[in-house]
Amino acid sequence: MSESARLSSVSALRDLKVALSQFIEQVNVAFASVDAEIGRMGQWLQQERPAYYKNAIRKAEEAVTRAKSDISRKQYMRAPEPVSVVEERKVLEKLKRRLEELQRKYDSVRKWAPIWEREAMMYKSTCRPLAECVQATLPRAIERLEKMAVAIEDYLRLEVTSADLKPLDSSAFGEAWNDQPDAFVLKSTVEKYAHLRAMVISPEAASGLKPAPLETPWQAGTVAPPDAETIGKLSLADTPPEKDDLVFLAWRAVSYEAVYLARRAPAARADGFTDSGWFIGPLEQPESPGGYACTTVASLLALVPGLQTLLALRPGSLAVLASGTVRSILDEGDRELWHSDPA
Repeated sequence: MSESARLSSVSALRDLKVALSQFIEQVNVAFASVDAEIGRMGQWLQQERPAYYKNAIRKAEEAVTRAKSDISRKQYMRAPEPVSVVEERKVLEKLKRRLEELQRKYDSVRKWAPIWEREAMMYKSTCRPLAECVQATLPRAIERLEKMAVAIEDYLRLEVTSADLKPLDSSAFGEAWNDQPDAFVLKSTVEKYAHLRAMVISPEAASGLKPAPLETPWQAGTVAPPDAETIGKLSLADTPPEKDDLVFLAWRAVSYEAVYLARRAPAARADGFTDSGWFIGPLEQPESPGGYACTTVASLLALVPGLQTLLALRPGSLAVLASGTVRSILDEGDRELWHSDPA
């Protein structure tokens, strides 16, 4: 070909990346919101309402029994003279109607609970193609767009003469580059782990999750004391979150031997809790979280005390833990401050 490509800007690719990222976040927020509503309704139908009606029916039966006893007692005490129990019988009939109403509602709840469960499963099955697209296809498309943008920028630099070349400004790597002399960039590691930040649950999606104790066995191991001591001396080390602050997890992360821990900026919540910014996800197929869970820092550390050192890393940090070995720690500029090859 005698003609060269006429390229002058990669802003369109960058704009498309931003648009796709926003679309992914919006869809994930919508999915998380709907899943939370489905979960709440399922719990209401399967646990809360049945328990309420059982208790109410028991109390109503006791009230009916007491009303019958009151009528019998009044008739016995006035025997052999006749006595009017009209008012007492009205009360008894009212209590019986109340009991019948409660039993109908209880039967209705028992009927609708499995129907709701089936419809929820049908909804999730219908949405699975979109979920897979958002969790896997679109993140890969964003990576390809970035590679395309980098390739085009490299092509545009071919026309720059050596006289036009300027020294690389270290500020391009972030404000903390100059005070991180021990930082080093391992390109393969950065490419392998940096994209995990896009899988972190957004504050909007996290706001709908309620904290609960984490009782599932933890598979990824803990941080060895010597490693914990060294990590605590890194420039990323910060004040650890409070014990009541919240940590969010992908359900699949709990049962996997390799996980990543990524921290965004902490945020206050309307329910009085503080979002620590920490999210834990599975290293394998991170785009498929399998649902989300929320617990407190205290609950997580009660299960895995050795994570305290990692939880003290400042916002923007990303750490990879596999079978009790800290594989990598990246700072907010995706510079690797810790690297450990797998045994």
